[in-house]
Amino acid sequence: MTADQPMGLLAVDLREGTKDIHVMAERSKFFKCFFKGTVTPALYGRVLISLHHVYSALERILEKHKNDPNIELIYFREELSRKQGLEEDLEFFNGPDWRAMLSTITPAQQSYVDAIERCSRMDKPELLVAHAYVRYLGDLSGGQMLAKKLQKNNALPEGKGVAFYQFDKIEDKSAFKELFRIRLNQVEVDKETYREIIQEARQAFAKTIELFQEFDHELEDLSSSQTPSLLLSSPLPSPSLSVGGVSMEKTEMKGLTKEGDRTFKLQPASAGLNSLFLAVAGVSRASDLLLSFVPVNLIRSFATAVGIV
Repeated sequence: MTADQPMGLLAVDLREGTKDIHVMAERSKFFKCFFKGTVTPALYGRVLISLHHVYSALERILEKHKNDPNIELIYFREELSRKQGLEEDLEFFNGPDWRAMLSTITPAQQSYVDAIERCSRMDKPELLVAHAYVRYLGDLSGGQMLAKKLQKNNALPEGKGVAFYQFDKIEDKSAFKELFRIRLNQVEVDKETYREIIQEARQAFAKTIELFQEFDHELEDLSSSQTPSLLLSSPLPSPSLSVGGVSMEKTEMKGLTKEGDRTFKLQPASAGLNSLFLAVAGVSRASDLLLSFVPVNLIRSFATAVGIV
């Protein structure tokens, strides 16, 4: 958006203004490997550590500015908060001592956290709208495909290890995403801040790419390894898959009032996760092979399930 362009629908301008870098994120090495099924559970467990740093910062800063009129529009703490789901998955993939992994923070993790905190330090909380757009609409859209692939590639039971992608208090995700876009279009800022929000969304995608690039060297090691993978192979996604963002059609979105636009339904949080069962086809007495791929807590559960121990 240039200085002489009028402000339009923010939801549409965010989509159009981030389209190119969104595609770059989709085509990153990590996501290509993820959909091919070559990202091991142990590596994915460390990816969750990166996401925990990001969402902890985002949700802490959103809570701090929840009374700002523009943040209030897009702040759905109970419906969208990801921290609890992340922590369930972190324990599943990394074991009960996963919090020890938070003690060190990588350069890309720190850079992403700094970008979120800068919005607060600059006294421009409106810029947080961009981070909420990239993260939450991505989780509600392309994130649902990621959850299915994660379950299939690791033969996980339904709902196990994918709590991060579950939105138990949103029954109709499509209706909720439409509501979120309507709220985006109700954000009231001056033209300069409007442009800054779009630029901040581009930065959020860039930080996401940097976050996953930190794992590229491990993915190269996996692709060159001769050790059989425990993950089931699966096809690459179509180029239109949304990861970390959402592909939206331009529609009329300004009509609903703040009080009357909750068109989604709420339901109680999930009662809990199912018991663990990890199936590995074609491998008998697989303890040694599992050790090279799977965190210790998964090995114990697998061994118990199939009678190895």
